[in-house]
Amino acid sequence: MTRRQFLATTAAAVSAGNRLRGRVPCVLLDLQRDSLRESVAGYAAGFQPRVVRADMPDIPPCAVLLVPAALEISPLAARAIVRCLHAGATAILESAAGFLDERAFCAERTVLQDYFDINVEPPVQLWPRQTPYVDYLWPYAAKLRDFSRVVPLGGQAGERIAWVDRLPVALKRGSGRGTLIFLGSPLGPALWAGDVEARGWVSAVLATASERCARPPSC
Repeated sequence: MTRRQFLATTAAAVSAGNRLRGRVPCVLLDLQRDSLRESVAGYAAGFQPRVVRADMPDIPPCAVLLVPAALEISPLAARAIVRCLHAGATAILESAAGFLDERAFCAERTVLQDYFDINVEPPVQLWPRQTPYVDYLWPYAAKLRDFSRVVPLGGQAGERIAWVDRLPVALKRGSGRGTLIFLGSPLGPALWAGDVEARGWVSAVLATASERCARPPSC
């Protein structure tokens, strides 16, 4: 993404955010100890969302819900995310389950299946490798740095939007009245490090979600 494209995308997100009919443009669900803190910090610094704590997930109507680098999603938090999806939000669910031990991963895998119908395979260690990038296909083609471990997707419905070493690691699909975007490779740490490409990609996703939500009657 060029600097001009980045500025245009950001402007589109701001413009759409002004037409959301009472909705909060962007909310971040902070899972606290159940997330990678550098990922939470990256999204918070880059996009100034309204932050809601997972132990009290009273999430206001919003266009976009960010769930950064989730290690473990409690049933309380999972139900809150599902409510947002059913209300028409775009939820970016970023998984860090690849950093869990085997027992905790199995528990998180069950939560993803039961609440979001997301099937994931066991984590894959990427490093060391010659090309430390994930290939994203939507909302535009981009190569973004990986974060050493990924959670590949199993067989399921949805558009695969990112691949690494021939493994699908992200998808997009409708859920309720909203859209679920699942990332099996965390982007938050790259945002925290100031990666311009990562910020441009997330900005484009936010702009797409805000435009969708600003168009009646879909939201």
